[in-house]
Amino acid sequence: MSSWTVTRLGDAAHVVHGWPFKSESFATEGEHLPVVVAIGNFNYSGGFRFQDSTVKRYTGDFPAEYILNPNDLLLVMTCQTEGGEILGVPARVPNDGRVYLHNQRIGRLIVDRPDVLNSDFMFQLARSADFNRQLFVTASGSKILHTSPTRIEATTVMLPPLREQEAIAEVLGALDDKIAANTKLAATSAALATAIFTEAVRTSSSEFVLSDITTLLSRGITPKYSEEEDTMMVLNQKCVRGQRVDLDPARRTLLSKVREDKLLQPNDVLVNSTGQGTLGRVARWTNSNQATVDSHITIVRFNASRANPVTAGIGLLGLQDTIVEMGEGSTGQTELSRVELGKLRLKLPALEVQSVLGQRFSSMSEMERVLFEENITLAATRDTLLPQLMSGKLRVKDAETELAKVGV
Repeated sequence: MSSWTVTRLGDAAHVVHGWPFKSESFATEGEHLPVVVAIGNFNYSGGFRFQDSTVKRYTGDFPAEYILNPNDLLLVMTCQTEGGEILGVPARVPNDGRVYLHNQRIGRLIVDRPDVLNSDFMFQLARSADFNRQLFVTASGSKILHTSPTRIEATTVMLPPLREQEAIAEVLGALDDKIAANTKLAATSAALATAIFTEAVRTSSSEFVLSDITTLLSRGITPKYSEEEDTMMVLNQKCVRGQRVDLDPARRTLLSKVREDKLLQPNDVLVNSTGQGTLGRVARWTNSNQATVDSHITIVRFNASRANPVTAGIGLLGLQDTIVEMGEGSTGQTELSRVELGKLRLKLPALEVQSVLGQRFSSMSEMERVLFEENITLAATRDTLLPQLMSGKLRVKDAETELAKVGV
């Protein structure tokens, strides 16, 4: 620790603002169009989640200096909650062939002294609670908090020697890489399931009205939240992430008695039914834990005598864009009614074919579940090691022992 130095961040790096891209030039389609990075694209534990968020593309003109480079380090500069939890959350621009644009309210951190500050170490440091706290206490605003390049540059950071910075970044980065690899493998499996289903439908299928092949098509409950141990898990909108259910944002409810049919069963499908940007997201429930959902989510339970629940669930996942278009209401509060969702038309192969596919999809889903559960363990390990490494309380060699325990 004696070789660690307290440094003003601005003495080693500087931060630049993004550009106010015009909302009327945004588009949600067009693979050839550049992507405007938005705060909603950030994973709030660090990194991006483009696969689980709305991707905004741009059709208008813009200054060339706001084209981002692969691996640029970006920081969130605005938070819409009073606690400022996401101020300073970092992400790196992907190197995936797409063009990304530097939006307002997002800072780009440029290291001026690579002999003093390692950029990969800075990414990990920006995840720390201490960095977030410094930005929170200096932020402007009340309900919506804002930081700025000068406030970010005014933070103080503890920096070990450069070689140790690189080693710390490598340890934490190994966990990030394993999480990313698991996520990619699970996404590949899900895409393969969709392709198999699509080919089966193309070969031979019949069209059904959703309400005719379900035993339950109902919104969830209106919960009263509690942290008491004897209460029940209630999933909210944030839990429905693309094709999977994320338990991290789940809450618990005081309501001890929930209508039995609204207790989730394996292979139920959950559909986000309210909200801008989240409406229409579909996920399958593959967990055996007792849980239900709140009133922003619709439970879809297939009638096994008419549709294989696993195969039909895969089919419903492929209709997310159609489900989004069924929403009604203003831009700020779009709703999807149970009645309208029930009118959705779904093509399915013959029941015997569905059964065979269902067995294959179940195996694939089990692999995806194992991968995501492993990611929970990996993320917990990373989040435990991060503050200890950043404070110098844990040395890299000891952290490497912890990595070995989780197979990294």
